Amino acid sequence: MNNNHLNKEEIAQMYNEMYEIWPDDDKWYSYTHNCIVKYINSQKELMNLSDESLILNLGSGGNEYNINGIHYHVDIAEEKIKHCKNFIVSSAENTPFNDNFFDGGICVGSVINYCDPFAVISEISRTLKKGGYFIIDFEQSESWQFYGQKEYKSEATIIHSFNSGYEDKIWVFSYSYIVGILKTYSLKIINVERFHLLSPLLYRYTKDENKSAKFAKFDSFLKCLPCIRNKSCNIILTVQKV
Repeated sequence: MNNNHLNKEEIAQMYNEMYEIWPDDDKWYSYTHNCIVKYINSQKELMNLSDESLILNLGSGGNEYNINGIHYHVDIAEEKIKHCKNFIVSSAENTPFNDNFFDGGICVGSVINYCDPFAVISEISRTLKKGGYFIIDFEQSESWQFYGQKEYKSEATIIHSFNSGYEDKIWVFSYSYIVGILKTYSLKIINVERFHLLSPLLYRYTKDENKSAKFAKFDSFLKCLPCIRNKSCNIILTVQKV
């Protein structure tokens, strides 16, 4: 895929200017953040990380999500990570770390949707030790938001979106496309969770993320229904390098 359609400098500027990446008064992003935190907490026992574990935190925004270990924060938005002890201003697609360096890691907040997923997943696999776990989340093209439109189920397509009051432009990917890339780089899917199940459908018609996010409260029930669950906006998963 050609990632020249997204301007990294504009993306960095947007995030540098943001007062808060996960604002409490934005119901959509507040719910998204809560889902990510809840999922990460559910995976801590599996990841089995100690205070000495080396953690690759891609697109970190300065957040460590209470994950044990020594975090290496990678982000293109310097303002969000310059307070961190170990920070590197860089794209998630090209990191300066040695092969098999990290014990685990995270790339959440739909960071991958600003990138070439082949490049990011390749970096994750290259720098992760064999047997190590990594948590990734992304927005998918099979969402109710795109049902019946040309974007629906596209392997990779650019959409215009929103982000805490900013107009935004991101890639969305099909689940099968991401699964194929993970397999290519020897990353086995261990766990999968989906969220924002019905809210994307409401956003499609209202274009109001706060009103639409109110319907996220039905996620806990709707995720039991595969026909609805599989059309979520967000997917978060745990992979292991094999």
